[in-house]
Amino acid sequence: MKNILFTLTLLTTLTVRAQSKASTNDLLTKTEWINKDLDYLRFDDGSVIYNFDNKKQKVFFNLEYKKLSFKVNYSVGGEFKTEEFEFKIKELKKNKLVIVPILEKEKRKKGEYRKLDYNLFSKEKQYVFYNRESLLSKVNFKKITFHSSTCFGTCPSMSVQIDVDGTVYYKGKEYADKKGNYKGELSKNDIYQLKKILNRSQLRNVDKNWKQISKHNDTPKYTYIVELFDGETIEINTNDQHPILDKLSNYLLNIKEKVELKKVEEKHKFDKSKIELYKHYQY
Repeated sequence: MKNILFTLTLLTTLTVRAQSKASTNDLLTKTEWINKDLDYLRFDDGSVIYNFDNKKQKVFFNLEYKKLSFKVNYSVGGEFKTEEFEFKIKELKKNKLVIVPILEKEKRKKGEYRKLDYNLFSKEKQYVFYNRESLLSKVNFKKITFHSSTCFGTCPSMSVQIDVDGTVYYKGKEYADKKGNYKGELSKNDIYQLKKILNRSQLRNVDKNWKQISKHNDTPKYTYIVELFDGETIEINTNDQHPILDKLSNYLLNIKEKVELKKVEEKHKFDKSKIELYKHYQY
């Protein structure tokens, strides 16, 4: 009888621990993390997109109890290599994550090729992140204009303007599902969802403190022009955007799925970017 009770107790303890670990893992991997310095983490099906000190990369990750590691596999000169950088999870709560770099004990060879920037990950003694949903920067928008260019593939070239009352102006060009000039109106709920995304996208911070370090690549150029009620305008041009903007670009790129667009003969005059870098010229 004692053996049976011991076994049941052990199984219950292991089950509770497993559930606790799974819950902890879900809390980490199902949350977008960012801080006021625009350092960023987003987990997605075995991969993590990170942005440290304006440098962005997507790599594999491993997660063990109180330990997170970034990992890449690659081949150089026929030789298979694996690189890994580990962080200790110092604190994990619903709205806060603190990770501490675990530095290598062995010294790396000078000039050794690396795909992971170890110096970048160990720049701070610890990195403090916050739940994207809790780090708010209110954007009282009057009008938002978005332009997207083509890429080396079939990325749609399009322009969208959304007024605060829900009026949508759309122009579809190359590779767009809808080509030509359209007009529609968003529901109050869709406008609310757009405001939520805007308020959680750190637009002012990105506009003032972030710059694209990577060179031009084969991804589309995105232009955001956000006119506020106080007369301020936030303007961002990029073709390798900070990942905190991904939700906003997805919302705008898929606007045709949120609103019934009706074709119109009148051509709408969209705002144009005043920034030359990464500017999309085909309005």
